[in-house]
Amino acid sequence: MKILKTASFALLAAGVWLASSGSISATPVTGGDTSVALNSGTVSALVGLGFSIAPVGPATLTGLTAVFPITGGDTTTSITHSGGLAFTKGGVTTDITNFTINLLNGTLFGDVNGGSTPTTFFDLGAGGVLTLDTTLAAALTSIYSIPNLTGATIGVATVSATVAPEPSSLLLFPIAGAMALAMVRRKVGQRQA
Repeated sequence: MKILKTASFALLAAGVWLASSGSISATPVTGGDTSVALNSGTVSALVGLGFSIAPVGPATLTGLTAVFPITGGDTTTSITHSGGLAFTKGGVTTDITNFTINLLNGTLFGDVNGGSTPTTFFDLGAGGVLTLDTTLAAALTSIYSIPNLTGATIGVATVSATVAPEPSSLLLFPIAGAMALAMVRRKVGQRQA
């Protein structure tokens, strides 16, 4: 019984040491998707202004739900996506693609018409609420001569990410197990002497 207590203490001590040493870092995101339940009022307003909205593959748009595949990132700084949305009005189409959620400042940015300069599209608020950022709103106003829609609610984002196992957690059990085994052997050796 005493050997089990010693081994348990060693496992606990190793876990506390790893957690407190700051060796646990951002966990890589390896897949999944982000779905956005689009705000029906905003979609109706855009349609009323003459827009049609379509997905840019591999994103999908079914009813008022858009789904964007996650391509990478990590759990502390950003999450990247493929695909996007296309807004068309009067024969002019604007694609917003390659969404990246910036977890540090609560924004979502990406590319406009395949451009090389990332543009901020949406602000991400409490509960995953997306609102139209001033940058994209100004661009839409300039391109389509529509009222400035800054702050309009776009929808609610739900991130369903697949994360890679943390290297530090993979090492936790072998390290802790080795420490426990060494302590048990030491105790057994002291008793035999």
